[in-house]
Amino acid sequence: MTMSSEAYSNTVTNLNAKGLSEIPADVFKCRYLKCLQVDNNAITTVPKEVTHLPELEILSIEGNALKCLPPHIGLLPLLQALNISRNHLTCLPEEIKNLKYIKQLFATHNNLTHLPLAMGDLKTLQILGLSANSLKSLPDSINNLKNLHVLNLDSNQMSILPKPLFKLPHLVKLCLSGNQIKSLPKEIGHLKSLRELSLSNNHLTFLPVQLYSLTNLEDLLLDNNKLTAISDKIENLQQLKVLSIGNNLLTGIPEKVCSCVLMEYLSLSGNQILTLPTRIHRLKNLKELRIDRNSLGSLPEQLAHLSDLLVISCAENNLLYVPIELKNCVQITKLDLSGNKLSEIPQALTSMTELLYLILNNNEIAEVPETIIYVKKLKHLALRGNKLVKFSVHICSLQYLTFLDLCENNISHVPPEVANMDSLCELLLHSNKLTSFPPELCALNNLQKVDLSDNKIQSVTEQISQLQKLQDLNLSNNYFKAFPRQVCTIRSLETLKISQQNGLKLTAFPEDLSNLANLKSVDISDNAFTIIPNSIGEMKNLIQITASNNHLSVLPPSIVSMTGLQKVCLKGNRLRVLPRDMHRLHNLKEINLDNNPMCSPPRPVCEGKQLYPIGRYLHGADVREEKIMQKVFRMVSCNIDVEDFIFFCKKLQLKDEEIKVFVKSRTLQLPDKILQALTLWKNSRQPGDAPAHVTDRLIRALVMSDFHDVAQKARMIKIAANAIKF
Repeated sequence: MTMSSEAYSNTVTNLNAKGLSEIPADVFKCRYLKCLQVDNNAITTVPKEVTHLPELEILSIEGNALKCLPPHIGLLPLLQALNISRNHLTCLPEEIKNLKYIKQLFATHNNLTHLPLAMGDLKTLQILGLSANSLKSLPDSINNLKNLHVLNLDSNQMSILPKPLFKLPHLVKLCLSGNQIKSLPKEIGHLKSLRELSLSNNHLTFLPVQLYSLTNLEDLLLDNNKLTAISDKIENLQQLKVLSIGNNLLTGIPEKVCSCVLMEYLSLSGNQILTLPTRIHRLKNLKELRIDRNSLGSLPEQLAHLSDLLVISCAENNLLYVPIELKNCVQITKLDLSGNKLSEIPQALTSMTELLYLILNNNEIAEVPETIIYVKKLKHLALRGNKLVKFSVHICSLQYLTFLDLCENNISHVPPEVANMDSLCELLLHSNKLTSFPPELCALNNLQKVDLSDNKIQSVTEQISQLQKLQDLNLSNNYFKAFPRQVCTIRSLETLKISQQNGLKLTAFPEDLSNLANLKSVDISDNAFTIIPNSIGEMKNLIQITASNNHLSVLPPSIVSMTGLQKVCLKGNRLRVLPRDMHRLHNLKEINLDNNPMCSPPRPVCEGKQLYPIGRYLHGADVREEKIMQKVFRMVSCNIDVEDFIFFCKKLQLKDEEIKVFVKSRTLQLPDKILQALTLWKNSRQPGDAPAHVTDRLIRALVMSDFHDVAQKARMIKIAANAIKF
């Protein structure tokens, strides 16, 4: 391969994502090359010619198909950064020790089970990335890496921390998340330079007291362990800015944590905490507080002193109220109080003028007060699963609101004032008590997604055509007596769902749905449709069709022209056969035909939901059926008497002039005349029909012509042929 001038310069060559199976030979002619990038290709080896690049300082081969790193990698005397991540390496060569100037080595997402002893000779190494491998230990020589600043061992198989780690005096960042570590040795306290320590997703049940002697620690991540307590000695971590202890077994947090006055991020989510520290107001720099999924009955008033607080996430607790004092937290941009026992929207919100996201799902709120209008910058409001009986006009004053979730309430109408919500893009109103599509919504010019499923809607207004930016519409589980054709006027629509699992079943699929040229996904599950109109083939942008649990017995022939289809779900219908050209749907990744009485292809072929075996079977079936049809043709040609020939041709609805041609022919014998008549009938009267259908129609024609013996012979040929694999 010859590289273009855009791919390389004298010192830098970038050949990322070029579909390469090897490094082009031209690369090795650039003797002064300093940086070579060949990421995301299919390269299987690093050739020895790489040693022709004596000036190379950076080599990146991430995301290829390397199974081994060759020894001659050690012959790159000036290499400072090597990235071999996302390959298939199981080991590294001992010769790596010859990289005397290496500073950064990344070998993440490989299959490494061990490291070479020579790794300890990389005295200049500063950053070592080994995450997502299968390492269970490290060689003792690691303690020689005195300049190592960052070591990432996330997502390996370590159950015990290797002791050589604790002799790395300049280690600043240590990542050990996603291992199998049950305890930390006391030697952890030797890492005095450590600023970031990640131990999430392990099996820790306690923390050694020596951990709290790491006084330079700024980030401590301990999520998803089995910790039951945090020591008072946490007050020693005066530089701590991030403390994340989510999803443990904590029942409380020591007051001493409030001595970490530089704390900016505190996550205690997913524990069993009953109360927060009373001195939490000392965390003056706190910006984000996450205390979801605990057992908090109240929030301390002292939170009001945290003037820099931007985020409070306190979902799924037992809050009955929010202290009015929180009105002093005027900088808050996100407040999540979902899943509590609030009976009203907290009054403290009135002063939170910077609030952008307010989430109050699954509480017991019965109305939205007028004071909501003071939260003028609000963009996201979620009140799902409350006790609202009306769509408050006060919400309509929030002119910057882009997302509104009022699902699972008792709302029966939408106020005209909703037209003032010019910025609204997404409106969720499912599981309410609406009886018709609210015409008031048709004034929202920027609306892109509407969910009105699980209501009692019986009709859709013609004005819906005004929503020319609407892309996603869900009208499932309503009370429509017929398919709401009005939706076919929304030209911008990309996703349409009218699944009727709990509503009245629809029976007629409209032809004009094909007007929705931009539609990408349609879900008409759980209805009573018997056919899908052939016009669906005009919908060339359709990617997904879900039509499960209907009464479909046949698919429209045009479906084979919908080459953009990627997923089709037809389970629970009455399909027996598929169109024979299904193999033309080259992009189809999944076709679900479960719970259909399939014959062609049979059920075992369909169980894998993959197109290739289905298409292959259908092609083979066509060949078999063609042979059967020709055999029937030959049998019929030998069983029609000369005096019945004209009568038979007329029963095939051949034209008189066509029959005369056969009668007058002196070169053809009677069987040949009948064969040609049958071929003409097939091509002109049954064009494009599958051979099996042609055979069935011929048998019916024979019966109607009183050629019962011949028809019976044809049936026997079919029965015998279906019992034998051609």
